[in-house]
Amino acid sequence: MKILHFSDTHLGYQAFDRVTDAGINAREQDVYDAFERVVDRILAIRPDIVIHSGDFFHRPSPSNRALTFGLEQLRRIGQASIPTVIISGNHETPKTIYNAPILRALRTLEHVFPTFGEQREMFEFGNVAIHGVPHINDNRLLFNELERLEPLQGKFNILMLHTSLGKRYLMEEYGEQVFPAEFETKLAGFQYVALGHWHDRQAVGLHPCAWYSGSTERFSDTEIGSEKGFLLLDIQPDNTCNLSFEAILTRSWLRWERNACNEVSVAELEAELEIFKEKNQTLDAIVSLTFNDIRPEQTLELGNLRLRQLFPDAFQLIPKRKTFSDRAFVRGIEANQFDSLDKVFADYLRSKYPDDEVMVEKLVERAGRYFDLEK
Repeated sequence: MKILHFSDTHLGYQAFDRVTDAGINAREQDVYDAFERVVDRILAIRPDIVIHSGDFFHRPSPSNRALTFGLEQLRRIGQASIPTVIISGNHETPKTIYNAPILRALRTLEHVFPTFGEQREMFEFGNVAIHGVPHINDNRLLFNELERLEPLQGKFNILMLHTSLGKRYLMEEYGEQVFPAEFETKLAGFQYVALGHWHDRQAVGLHPCAWYSGSTERFSDTEIGSEKGFLLLDIQPDNTCNLSFEAILTRSWLRWERNACNEVSVAELEAELEIFKEKNQTLDAIVSLTFNDIRPEQTLELGNLRLRQLFPDAFQLIPKRKTFSDRAFVRGIEANQFDSLDKVFADYLRSKYPDDEVMVEKLVERAGRYFDLEK
């Protein structure tokens, strides 16, 4: 029996001020494209069961587009008579009792088994028993459900959780939870633990076969270098399983980082960026650029407009500038004196035009009026 495990699809996610020709946020479309690629592979592989371990949607109240797309793709799987079990994650679980769980809408589809609300559910498919524990905001209710959690004898038991199995897998998100340590011994009764929440594919040491399948798209630069896709379990007659991973195509996300920027010139920094561009395919890629210990006047020369000129074909640039602040003298002025934009600008002009003091002072005085207006 084959079971396909994927998670954290975050349908409806949006980022950056970019839209497609159809008027859809481009990153939102990336998320839809990734999801559809997984569904295409599901229909090609024809697993016996599909499991999704949470954060199907990005919000408790997804847009009409996100909801419609999700229903359409699940209907494709259902038309192939492949059962799909989905548990709610922290992103789509309502924060108050005044909102109905959005996963309830999935119950209108054939062969789709959503688990949400404040109770776990168990589904049997032949020799496989799937135990779905949704994200539950109330710890008292969560503990009650975990107390009653028991595998079925003689079955291949799969436990589905959307949680951090240990504090290492926290993502600093609202509503996320750490799996209670007092229930960790119960994990041993399950042959496979299908985890959601952590966006990188990751085995967890608390169990011999507990895996985060990871998200199907990248949502931050912490996921650079992590392949996106799904896990495939091939269950054997003796209730052991072989596990494999298949990657899908996603938008490229690249990283460039330079330490001690204060020790080189802007021209040298630009030369290093050119080398990075030559070695990497930046066309339509998200590019994170980190300048460590950069001098304030350098940040003015390497502003966002200049960086866009250096990377005209990139989908999105994400520059991070960490200003040099070790109290060393920078062009005769202590770095801790750069406490306002007008001082940074003044120092930049004086360093750029050291031989034209009269012009510099006029510009500084005129710019100071605008800075005062902004305060």
